[in-house]
Amino acid sequence: MITPMRTDQEAQLREAVARPLEGWRRIYESFSPVDLKTGKRRSRVPPPGADARRAAVLIPILMEPDGPRIVYTLRKSDLQDHAGQISFPGGSLEPKDDSLLATALREAREEIHLDPSLVEVLGKLEEMYIHVSNFLVSPYVGLLGPEAELALAPNEVEEIFTVSLETLMAPETYQKVIWRRDDGHDYEVPIFSAGGYKIWGATAAMSAALLVRLGWEPR
Repeated sequence: MITPMRTDQEAQLREAVARPLEGWRRIYESFSPVDLKTGKRRSRVPPPGADARRAAVLIPILMEPDGPRIVYTLRKSDLQDHAGQISFPGGSLEPKDDSLLATALREAREEIHLDPSLVEVLGKLEEMYIHVSNFLVSPYVGLLGPEAELALAPNEVEEIFTVSLETLMAPETYQKVIWRRDDGHDYEVPIFSAGGYKIWGATAAMSAALLVRLGWEPR
């Protein structure tokens, strides 16, 4: 039985994703780590003349009795791109893909064994440039049917986990931490800290673009 609360939540998500996000670039770039030595952070749009690789991800949302939950993956530590990071299912556009949406759905099938027929695609968020890998990523938001079963691809994914929208929007979940990178510099890194996981970088920024549409404000 579908409860009125669940129906309201689904309607809210549909409306939120369909609405363009004013100030999206500011939201995306606010999740870029800040070099505390130089004060600089990386842009989330390609530099002039950049020949960025096209890619797409799926932001899967499970409608659970306790509310919507976003599905995340922990990538294997030996992958070529974004090894060991928390991500959404996704990857590069391939010649066999009819569209970037097809890329997102194909990658979700490959990484978490998600049947594309069980995904209701609500829409696409704003494109994001990832400097370190030279990807221009198209994020698609999809609701998963109640019969959806997820299983990780062991050659790509270490773990699948979910976080509720309520938890992500809680004030204590959003934090700023100091990390030292291989270049010896300290960086201030905005994260979502939930259930022992630290969601940061592009994944956190795309999550924030959805949360802001739902009324969340970073504090």
